[in-house]
Amino acid sequence: PVLNLESPRGIDRAQARAELDFLQNRNREHAASRTQVDDLEARISAYELAYRMQAEAPDAVDISKESEATRKLYGIGEPATDDFGRKCLLARRLVERGVRFVQLYHRGWDHHGGPDGNLVYDLKKRCRETDQPVVALIRDLKQRGLLDSTLVVWGGEFGRTPMMQGNLSPDQLG
Repeated sequence: PVLNLESPRGIDRAQARAELDFLQNRNREHAASRTQVDDLEARISAYELAYRMQAEAPDAVDISKESEATRKLYGIGEPATDDFGRKCLLARRLVERGVRFVQLYHRGWDHHGGPDGNLVYDLKKRCRETDQPVVALIRDLKQRGLLDSTLVVWGGEFGRTPMMQGNLSPDQLG
């Protein structure tokens, strides 16, 4: 979830914009008399960016406007793929709105412990949860012409040997 997207109770978008404009004017007056302070302009820009993000985010995260076919493509509504499918669809919606960096997380890839310690079973489960949504994201970006300007990096745990520890019998491998 994206928290705090709504303005405080009693403050509508027009009032929030007016308050930001007032603050921007005071900051610019302050900056004009202090030309040696260069971080003030960055702060002014950050306030403006934060306002625009807060104003645009509710629409960007509303996947109810997507077609049933698109939701199905990402695996939304299916128990194994729903969570990560929603994240991938949200990533596409953010990219098409010009967000320059999107990072997705999918937990549960550390298979060195766990109750069963079954690396093969756990890997298959994680792949069932992620394969369809990731393929959908890449296909969707390509179909919309966004893959030409989007770098997709799929990464995982670094520096560990991909081998199973323990004494599982072949019938326990899943």
